[in-house]
Amino acid sequence: MLRFFVLVLIPSFFTLFAISSSDYPPGFVLKNPYVWPVKGFDSITGAFGEFQTGHFHMGQDFSTGGKIGVPILAVAKGKVTRVQRRWTSIGYALFLQHDDGMTSRYGHLHKFAPKVVKQILKSKQARRFKDRTDFDIALPEPVDVEAGETIAFSGDTGVGPPHLHFELFKDNVYYNPMHFGLGYNAAEPIVFNTLRITPQTPRTFINGRNETIEIPFYETSGNRFELSESPTLFIQGKVGIQIAIHQKSNNNRLGIFTLDMLIGDNVLQGFQLSKILKEHTRKNVLLYDSSVSKPNGNPFSYYLHTRDGNDLLGMRSNGREQGLLDSEQMKMGEPKEVTIRATGMGGQMSLASFYVLKDQGDYSHIVTKEWKYNVYYDRYTTFKSKDTKVELFFPVNAVYSKAFFEIEAQEHIKINTQGLNQLSSVYKIGPDFKDFNLGYDLYVKVPKTKDINSADLYEVLPDGNVKKINGSSFSSWGHFFKVRLRKTGLFVVLSDQTPPNIYLHELMNKSVYPREDFALYLKAVDIGSGIMPDGFDITVDGIPGKAEFFPKDGRLEIFEPEILYEPGKHTVLASVRDFAGNWSSTVRYDYEIQAPPVVEEKKKIVTETTVVENPKEKKSTKETKSKQSSPKVQKVVKPITIAPKAKDKKSTSR
Repeated sequence: MLRFFVLVLIPSFFTLFAISSSDYPPGFVLKNPYVWPVKGFDSITGAFGEFQTGHFHMGQDFSTGGKIGVPILAVAKGKVTRVQRRWTSIGYALFLQHDDGMTSRYGHLHKFAPKVVKQILKSKQARRFKDRTDFDIALPEPVDVEAGETIAFSGDTGVGPPHLHFELFKDNVYYNPMHFGLGYNAAEPIVFNTLRITPQTPRTFINGRNETIEIPFYETSGNRFELSESPTLFIQGKVGIQIAIHQKSNNNRLGIFTLDMLIGDNVLQGFQLSKILKEHTRKNVLLYDSSVSKPNGNPFSYYLHTRDGNDLLGMRSNGREQGLLDSEQMKMGEPKEVTIRATGMGGQMSLASFYVLKDQGDYSHIVTKEWKYNVYYDRYTTFKSKDTKVELFFPVNAVYSKAFFEIEAQEHIKINTQGLNQLSSVYKIGPDFKDFNLGYDLYVKVPKTKDINSADLYEVLPDGNVKKINGSSFSSWGHFFKVRLRKTGLFVVLSDQTPPNIYLHELMNKSVYPREDFALYLKAVDIGSGIMPDGFDITVDGIPGKAEFFPKDGRLEIFEPEILYEPGKHTVLASVRDFAGNWSSTVRYDYEIQAPPVVEEKKKIVTETTVVENPKEKKSTKETKSKQSSPKVQKVVKPITIAPKAKDKKSTSR
């Protein structure tokens, strides 16, 4: 087949997309840019609208330099009205109601400002705050704060390393913080990574093949990119375009703000990430290819055509199949220039271009596989495995468009982990699929066995390890496990007979500690069902204690009773339980808290000497000094009374 190169000049850069009133809530006017929320750090690590597994990134991430305890500042004047603790997502979080009508949420915090804590302790959920269990507290009295005032301190609570997650919303619409003065003024460049072009029918051909093709971009000059292979693509049928792209931010990859595809001077499709409806949080699969996109941006792969059911805000067009390239609408021998333009923070812009040409080839001799579907977004579906022990139920809106699923028992896979007994076959739900909306219900029947009380559903990971699936339930009358899933993969029922382990954390490498900033850590791990967040039996000097579990690294911080911080010797006894009810052995730790040093002031005695001279026996000055013990020289001492120093009170608070 004839292949040739078409040379055309790339048009000059387009005008930067200006911020308009539609990027703000109706009637909102930004009088002053918001205050940067992290004191001492100015880096952004995550942009608004980025791909996250199962949802959009509904806010913006700010660097805290990997540190815990960095002051977090109010971006605008307002009132702190609410606080949260969600240990498996955003950790400790705080809500600020702005005087301008917006609301902001700050997540992954280490602790709140003292005047916020004061109000938390007045609430009905104060006990949950003290016990460090999940809560959602509306403060009894909102706390007034000024723009730039410290309202909290950074942490690593919830999911992820130390950073600040910041959200901005009003009336169930989330807004891009960049428009409120919280973007980069001078950002790094936007980089085009890869073009991904995909057949949309079983008889679509791209460069003579009925398969997806990926071609890397390379930078030619000044934020302009071209394909690393021939710049001309030959198409026959309908194709969809995807672009992998990111904006640099130190060592991070940020999602971009706008992306548009043009044929000549006409915008065929594109989007602008200024706002996202709360109800669209999980619809990121309509904008991103979830089969290849990664939360770290390596890559972020964006669709540049409308998928079924796409009603996202900011799309240039929500029309069905808008943005697909169709060879039937092209003329033979006339290549069409496709230009992709992108904008990001700090006014950064980049362009990429390539060409498409209608393919005249005859591919009737090529046999292609017919596409099959058994699940659709507008109907419910139920089907079973061949052995009838596994059933899948897909409700209406289980997926966003349509898909094909099948169940296959993997009899050759055996779970050999010591202490985990396999109660069912390993079942593969496939093929790989991630574009779930509501998801589906998985039912797995198991035989009657004494191990059922310690059994649960597990996912078999690619490395052969297993992970308990949260949220499952067991039906005693039907003898099956049930769980709602938004993923495919390998699943099995296991009985966990292995107790967890508990031991000293590596931070506890001494036996004597100063009182200041002391924290008591243990570490707990489990190879099966996992550590229960509140499954602890702890005593400190015989007094029952409480602890906070960090599932990311197995850290266990004991924070009650208060006696554990007091000067003197202490003994800790601790054991933990997993979800299957297995208890670990008991670990013992003896340590000592040093008493604070007592600073004593030296007593000062001021001596005043008065010399009385006998006029009859006047002596020289030199002689007087040499005879200070003479009875004719009298010493008058005025004692100064020094009040005893009050003893310092010993603090028992952390």
